[in-house]
Amino acid sequence: MTASGRARALSETPGMTSTTTDAAGRGSSPQGNPWGAAEATRTILSGALVGIANIIPGVSGGTMILALGLYERFVDAVADLTRLRFRAASLGFLGLLGGAAVAAILLAVTPIRWGLSHQQHLMFALFIGLTLGGVPVILRELRPVRGASLLGCGGGLSLMALLAFGLRESSLPLNAAVYFVGGMIASAAMVLPGVSGSYLLLVLGLYAPITEGLEEFKIALKGLDPAGAARPVMSVILPVGLGVLAGIAGLTNMLKALLLRFHAATMGVLLGLLLGSVLSLYPFRGPGPKDPFAAAAPVTPVNVALVVLLGLVGWATTMAVARLGPSGGGASRPGAGCVRPTEPIE
Repeated sequence: MTASGRARALSETPGMTSTTTDAAGRGSSPQGNPWGAAEATRTILSGALVGIANIIPGVSGGTMILALGLYERFVDAVADLTRLRFRAASLGFLGLLGGAAVAAILLAVTPIRWGLSHQQHLMFALFIGLTLGGVPVILRELRPVRGASLLGCGGGLSLMALLAFGLRESSLPLNAAVYFVGGMIASAAMVLPGVSGSYLLLVLGLYAPITEGLEEFKIALKGLDPAGAARPVMSVILPVGLGVLAGIAGLTNMLKALLLRFHAATMGVLLGLLLGSVLSLYPFRGPGPKDPFAAAAPVTPVNVALVVLLGLVGWATTMAVARLGPSGGGASRPGAGCVRPTEPIE
């Protein structure tokens, strides 16, 4: 079979999206013009939601990207950069998405920490709803459910149970190397739908010092104090940021390869990770060594009703966000379209 024949066969394979080529033979995005006003606005709003999700324990920024129909473009754009292919479309898309996410993180970190410190049971109820609202997004990718998907789901759920209950009493030293690894862990929320990087940081005891560093940086900026701003940047923000970049680059390429070769099992693992991410978010739990937030709220009829209500609000919110994607939230398969017809196929 010729190279063009193999390319045509790939484009006709279920789950593989076709791409068009320009006069120079470059693959163009199937998502439309990234520089159009409507598309740019959508990307900025999506980036803001992703940023907020990344600082909420138990909520996945990757799920937000998938629900909004931007997952394929995100994976493809990051893959372009890691292969040193500096396409204007990829750079523009990641710049808008990443810039909006960073801005949202800086603006939302203080109110979210306040909520966790004063109304932990209500915040956790909201987070549980937001997280479980992403289950239908992944279930659509698993149809029809196969044995590999079920095994993968069990493995992902077991891993989250280990992180939730097996590591709660552990502690890590706070230094640049640990913050770098923490940034790589946090990047999982950007790449893996259903995985909350903030939740993993909470389990490892890194959530509080990282968010405190962000708050210290914000205060120094407001006070026009360059020296004060440099301290959290060098000790916390820079190592975390470098870890995030390294993690996104590595995880994106690994995930793309796994989804292309073992799609059902990989999506099953992601579903298990999503379901397991709520195990440590019991709203009425007491504070522990890794929970630098409010004391346990009493289990009263009013508190239980509020917890259920906010859980439903969170679930409905994620479902509504999912409907913003193409065709009412139909998620494009991650990894689809990653092989361009104009590229040589071995």
